[in-house]
Amino acid sequence: MYHQMSKITGRLVSASHLQSPLFPVAPIALQRVEPPVIQYNTAHMTTVTAATARPASSGKLMPGTNIPYAPLPETIRKRQELFQKDNNLPVFLKGGPFDGVLYRLTMALCILGVMGVVHTVYTHAVPKKQ
Repeated sequence: MYHQMSKITGRLVSASHLQSPLFPVAPIALQRVEPPVIQYNTAHMTTVTAATARPASSGKLMPGTNIPYAPLPETIRKRQELFQKDNNLPVFLKGGPFDGVLYRLTMALCILGVMGVVHTVYTHAVPKKQ
């Protein structure tokens, strides 16, 4: 099998219509490409200076910026405390009784689905008696 350079991607592709190697494509020497120059201290890459830096007591800064994280609403903070408690419950039941209902409903639907699959496989595998 012969190969040729693709005009679209510039990579080797199989060429089944060629009768002899390198026809109609001739080998081309590789071109040298210079690596791009790295530019430091541009407008997109600034460093934190003492004048723009906030004190550590004001909270954490977003990565790569001088902007502090927005404060969390109190409801989210309470939910975090609820889910981080060590009360030996799995995380999918820590939300309260409604989570328990959702868990049991999901398990029941999964069991019904598996039973439906088993029934379908059985009806297709075992022929009806005539």
